[in-house]
Amino acid sequence: MVNDQLLNGEITNLYLKFENENETKKIYVNYYPGDLILNSETLELINSDKTNKIYLHFDYKTFKKEKHLISNFDIELKKIMFQQPYLIINVFDFTDKKYRKWYQYLTNENYLPQIIFPNSGIYVRMK
Repeated sequence: MVNDQLLNGEITNLYLKFENENETKKIYVNYYPGDLILNSETLELINSDKTNKIYLHFDYKTFKKEKHLISNFDIELKKIMFQQPYLIINVFDFTDKKYRKWYQYLTNENYLPQIIFPNSGIYVRMK
């Protein structure tokens, strides 16, 4: 989700980036609304002891006042997150003033990912 809206075709360049001491590897993945589709090679890399960090990357395309905008998101994921029964990522994109006002105090980035899974917390918005 981006700004509390389920993604439905507005994303491109979707991949997982795996980092270890020696290399970085990108594997493109598929997304259908509500489901991230991973193949067996991707699952092996997620569970590999050699993988240090995993990032989900995607480009989000929107139109604002007849302007085409593209936001790039890199969201760090922990291995334990892939073992959860569900994982919801809601990215607050600060190109929308409402979300900038509510959540900008939490980060220096242009966006803030909120990752929701069983027993996870949520961000408190500033009034």
